[in-house]
Amino acid sequence: MSACCGHDVRMRRSVEIVGWGLYLASSWTWCVGMFFPILLLRWWGWPGFVAFAVPNILGCVAFGYLFTPETSRRFVAQYAPSIRWFAWVTIAFQSWFGSWADRRLGMQGLLGTSVNWSDLCRLLPLLFLIFPCGARFWTIAGTVCAIASFVFFAQCGLGALNDPPVIGTMTPMSLAWVAPFMAFGFLLCPALDPTFHRALQQSPSRHCFAVFGVAFAAQLIFAASTFNAATGLMMLAWPIAAQIIVQTTFTMCAMVSVTSPASLRSWPGAPAWFPSSMGRSNFIRFASFLALPVAGMALGRLALDLLTAITVDVPVLMPANELLASVSSVTSAGEATYLRWLGFYGIIFPAWLLLKLRRVPAAVAWPAIFVATVAAELGMVGARTSYLLMSLGVIVIAALWQSDNLIKEPEIAVDEGRSNA
Repeated sequence: MSACCGHDVRMRRSVEIVGWGLYLASSWTWCVGMFFPILLLRWWGWPGFVAFAVPNILGCVAFGYLFTPETSRRFVAQYAPSIRWFAWVTIAFQSWFGSWADRRLGMQGLLGTSVNWSDLCRLLPLLFLIFPCGARFWTIAGTVCAIASFVFFAQCGLGALNDPPVIGTMTPMSLAWVAPFMAFGFLLCPALDPTFHRALQQSPSRHCFAVFGVAFAAQLIFAASTFNAATGLMMLAWPIAAQIIVQTTFTMCAMVSVTSPASLRSWPGAPAWFPSSMGRSNFIRFASFLALPVAGMALGRLALDLLTAITVDVPVLMPANELLASVSSVTSAGEATYLRWLGFYGIIFPAWLLLKLRRVPAAVAWPAIFVATVAAELGMVGARTSYLLMSLGVIVIAALWQSDNLIKEPEIAVDEGRSNA
């Protein structure tokens, strides 16, 4: 009997580990993993895709083995505002991409229905402001989402995997400038993802990150298979449209569920935000609890639609350079905006985290991030990829700014302790 019980316990533990791994794979499959491979295959062929996929997978898997549940709890408590901003920008990015994919990539109508499922699904995260749901729900939902993606992959077929492009429109040397830039972002950004911290703290084993690595690699291969070598764009097919809707919706819902005020009910260590009316009457507190997120999402959607109009419908205001010149002006303008969104994860968030960890003062950190961001703009959107080395160099120099002080501070503290004694 005891042996049977022990077997059941091990089985439940294994199921939980796999569930958390698939939750991670679903939460990390953004519009980055689903669309950026298309651009990389166009520019550099499979070497560009590999330079993106390897640090992306390794950086995420390493998170689970470098952090422990205890260090994760301390990290979330210390850097909660940065983690919340990371989640909110990610939600906005998915929402903008869904709008652009509907209207400019030709995804609207591929599902054979008059209902705009993309717009409808962008409202779904509002539910998780009030009902964040527990660990069991999210492991099941993540598993269902991952299985759905694999079914879409099977329906779509191998596509570009049958004849993988070896070269692209850009030179191999330009990839040498881009590869370290991508690695920098993907190695540091997982530390700011709240869903990663939740999985590490609530999963029975860190090996869920190994499961994640396998499942997420399959997701990236699916994305690569959707490349249309003839047009340099994403293939148009209903499984691909369904994949974009399902995965971006899951990511937005998962991010909302771990940052809303109600998230503390299902995850005590969540980096939750609180309305300013906390401590007032129950009615005012409840009204703020509902009104602020709804107003924020409404204004946010208006801002995203305005951004789409400026950068896509009137591309002359923010033109793309020769890096995007192989496609139409409307498409390239949208892709330029897409690359600017990626700047949050390529330079802004990882640089801010690195400089915070190095205790670089804000008076030094923010100017450095601004200069690095401008250099990144010239490098990716302006098609002068060597500027990406300059972008990283600025951040490295800023990170070393306080290195001597960091070493000397403990010595000063010891000397002061002796003098006081």
